[in-house]
Amino acid sequence: MIAQKQDRREQRHRVLKGGKVVSRTLHGAIDVRIRDLSQSGALVEVPFATAIPDSYVLLVVSESKVYPAVTRWRKGDRMGVEFTGPPNLASLRKW
Repeated sequence: MIAQKQDRREQRHRVLKGGKVVSRTLHGAIDVRIRDLSQSGALVEVPFATAIPDSYVLLVVSESKVYPAVTRWRKGDRMGVEFTGPPNLASLRKW
């Protein structure tokens, strides 16, 4: 079920940032667009029909941060992501 705006724990801020979904089960990273962002999660656009693992890290390229995350819902090319821990700084050369 998609959370309504009034049901969210924290307000999301509209953004348009580049991101990557990275997981040990992937052979590389999946490029995504981050559309909304909060302390606890994000709204992410992914390539249509792309398989996303159960757990992964979401790299926010412009911030050089990686967030441990899980998908809470998905509809078409959009998915709601919940962060499962605090972000860590990332070395972009690695990605």
